[in-house]
Amino acid sequence: MTPEFWQRIRDVFDAAVELQPDARPAYLESACAGDAVLLAEVRSLLASLDDAGSFIEKPAPPPTPAAPAFPTGMDIGPYRIVQSIGEGGMGTVYQAVRVDDLYRKLVALKVIRRGMVSAAVMHKFETERHILAHLDHPNISKLLDGGTTEDGQPYFVMDFIAGTPIDQYCDENRLPIRERLKLFLTVCSAVEYSHRNFIVHRDIKPGNILVTPEGSVRLLDFGIAKLLDPDKERGGDTVSVVQMMTPEYASPEQLLNEPVTAASDTWSLGVLLYVLLTGHKPFVFASRMPQEVLRVMGESEARLPSAVAGVAETTPGGRAIVPAEVAAARGLRKDRLARELRGDLDNILLMALRRESGRRYTSVERFAADIERYLEGRPVAARRDTWSYRAGKFLRRNRAATAAGAFAVVALLAGTAATAWEARVAMRERERAERRFHDVRRMANSLLFDVHDSILSLDGSAPARRLIVTRGLEFLDNLARDASDDHVLRRELAAVYERVGDVQAQASDPAGARASYRKALVIREQLPVDIDLRRELVANLSKLSDLSWQAGEAGPATEYARRLLVAGEALVQEPGATKPDRVRLATAYLDFGYKLATLAGDRLRGGDYCRKALEMFTSFASKAPGDTRLERLRMIAAERTREVERGQ
Repeated sequence: MTPEFWQRIRDVFDAAVELQPDARPAYLESACAGDAVLLAEVRSLLASLDDAGSFIEKPAPPPTPAAPAFPTGMDIGPYRIVQSIGEGGMGTVYQAVRVDDLYRKLVALKVIRRGMVSAAVMHKFETERHILAHLDHPNISKLLDGGTTEDGQPYFVMDFIAGTPIDQYCDENRLPIRERLKLFLTVCSAVEYSHRNFIVHRDIKPGNILVTPEGSVRLLDFGIAKLLDPDKERGGDTVSVVQMMTPEYASPEQLLNEPVTAASDTWSLGVLLYVLLTGHKPFVFASRMPQEVLRVMGESEARLPSAVAGVAETTPGGRAIVPAEVAAARGLRKDRLARELRGDLDNILLMALRRESGRRYTSVERFAADIERYLEGRPVAARRDTWSYRAGKFLRRNRAATAAGAFAVVALLAGTAATAWEARVAMRERERAERRFHDVRRMANSLLFDVHDSILSLDGSAPARRLIVTRGLEFLDNLARDASDDHVLRRELAAVYERVGDVQAQASDPAGARASYRKALVIREQLPVDIDLRRELVANLSKLSDLSWQAGEAGPATEYARRLLVAGEALVQEPGATKPDRVRLATAYLDFGYKLATLAGDRLRGGDYCRKALEMFTSFASKAPGDTRLERLRMIAAERTREVERGQ
């Protein structure tokens, strides 16, 4: 019997003991969820309890504290144990100090607990050590050393972080909402970095995010992280690992033991931010058991953050939440906290906490970008559920009608093409025809994207979505042939081709996406040049370069990156060039340098371009110390420059 299974038995047994005997059978059937072994074990324990009578209620002698596996003062390698500071699912963490002549430093030393050593646990322990060895980020706890004890138990040594869980830190320091958001952006930076290294944390919660007295954030405990093979990940394969999670922060797909992706960390970050801003959890659970958590998530949506700001409740752990105290910890009155959360912050949180992983933010970077937009007073990407989402719900309930609806869309697109032709040839009614032409074109654009998105998560909708895109492209190709002398229309066509490419890339059709991006590029290269067109060319070339890279086409990826750099340099020479344009140029330097080094093998020249980008980002960040996005870009440039220089 594994410790995890024994813990499940204990959880179900403890809950059943609190019930009346006649209520236990129904509860056990629900809690065990068809697990016959679990059900039999719990029934056996309950029967033994009944047979024991009053004996079990007699006071027992006080237990003798168990001696720690490694007592204070014991040496493990060059480290001396100071005290035990925590236990996880498979290991014990000790505070230790290095005692050889190299240096003296407090560290955290993690060792597999005695009796837990097995092939599966050893593999998980080695996976965590491998993950930490490859992570080098200022907000992630660093791996310092590793080895084995005298009796063969593996251990590794990390930075010792003397910090406070992030939620406790925010409340104790009475941080206002904006300061909490800025602190959260630092957490996003660390998680985003791990995702770029193909690692999903899978246990993001306040206890695994410590803040030092100086305000420095550290992300800890990659013990159940998922190490992804990037080649397999693109194909949708997953790596199966033992599930050890915190149910209130776990995503629905984790609770269902389904394949886990970066979107699972987005969910956990959403729960974390919800707690930081409101003091509440997004769902109300009767207990922390996974079955109860999953039941509540399946039956209800996350509560509106601004609505719970004034709610008093008691958590399953017995902690009372007092609205006035929650608001005061954020420097606000109760009514002011609700107003602060209402609107954009409501929408941002609810988008991060959508049950369907495909409807959340597609990356932590996009989640963080929406928070930055909120802090800057700009419109956010998150929005309330729209007509298109409600339409998707309707289609999900009426699956038989999906195909018919798709063909209706195609028919409307065909009618649009006919209307477009009429607008070009009916010179006698030009004003009326052109107005009709633009109205129908907007309708086609809406159908191509809104209707496509509304059935995106519908089971079996892939053929219908492919048909919509295919017929939409036929309409666009016909329109492009008839608009050879209309620069305004051709520019709009290029933008629509690029949006179609985005849809195809999202639908795992890289070949189709590249074809659409190329069509957009061909049109743009034939148009009169202005500063906005140069910006569009930069975005267009960047997408083509990245798609070619992902397809393993080193030559095209490098060539598009070179053309991207040329376009970026031309852009900043325009009289109306802005700071974002110079940031685009720095990004182009980094992109071309990195691909030149890693794909074309020219690490000398590639290193020069990467260093140029790093100098630019460092300059930008120094002039805007509060801009977290620029600081994140500077860190990425530094990381890639080091990688290229190590290969020289």
